[in-house]
Amino acid sequence: MFLALFGGLLGLGLCVIFGLAIFGAPWTPRWLDTGIPPDRLSEGIPFPITLSDRSGRIYPLILVRTGAQIRAFPMQPPGISCLLKIEGAELIAECIGCRFTADGRPIAGPCASPLPAHPVQTMGGSVWVDVNRLR
Repeated sequence: MFLALFGGLLGLGLCVIFGLAIFGAPWTPRWLDTGIPPDRLSEGIPFPITLSDRSGRIYPLILVRTGAQIRAFPMQPPGISCLLKIEGAELIAECIGCRFTADGRPIAGPCASPLPAHPVQTMGGSVWVDVNRLR
């Protein structure tokens, strides 16, 4: 009886460890390389990109460079039921009638708060995005 219980717990523990090793813990940063050098992003012009991680999960994003800062907005932000559409230098959520500037500030429609963005950093001449977090 003891050996069966111990074996079951050991097997469960190994599965959890294996899963975290392959897919990463949900509370840890998951930085993905966009392969895009920062100077390829035009000032204030949204740049759509799709990333995927090792598990095959897909992350459609919009990168925007304003000055020295780069932002990565999810193509479908939380609380908005449609994908953002790029129109010139604006991001539009047609399903709810909201318009945002390239840096995520609302300019028209019922949306009062800015778009949440993923943390971004530049490493090795490329833009990296933490797809696990939004701020």
